[in-house]
Amino acid sequence: MASPGLNVQNPIKAGAIRAFIDLSSVADSDWHDLSSADFKDSITGEACPAGLKFEWLGVTNEGDAMHIKYRARVVASDVTTNEIRVGQIYQDDLGSLRDEVSTIAYKKNDGADVVTILAGFSAR
Repeated sequence: MASPGLNVQNPIKAGAIRAFIDLSSVADSDWHDLSSADFKDSITGEACPAGLKFEWLGVTNEGDAMHIKYRARVVASDVTTNEIRVGQIYQDDLGSLRDEVSTIAYKKNDGADVVTILAGFSAR
């Protein structure tokens, strides 16, 4: 939200922990869930603690469009209808959503696609 008269935007909360996951080795196009424990902390190199809330999400996708949803999958074959379509680069401020997000799901278009995700998580 912009501050009246100053024409500036309030800062985006990106979380205290930055973490990364490379999904290139996932060789299918099923839906898969991700939570904080699946990511590696970019500072320590260790796995992130389980149960952290996503604050920010960035995706690079070197393949055809993929899909993301801000909740867990129901089954691996969930449809992509009404889900977020991701092109080559995508980012979103999840900390500004009405509900907290602790699990996301992704579906690559092709198992050979090179996909990486950078996430910001809140510290406990």
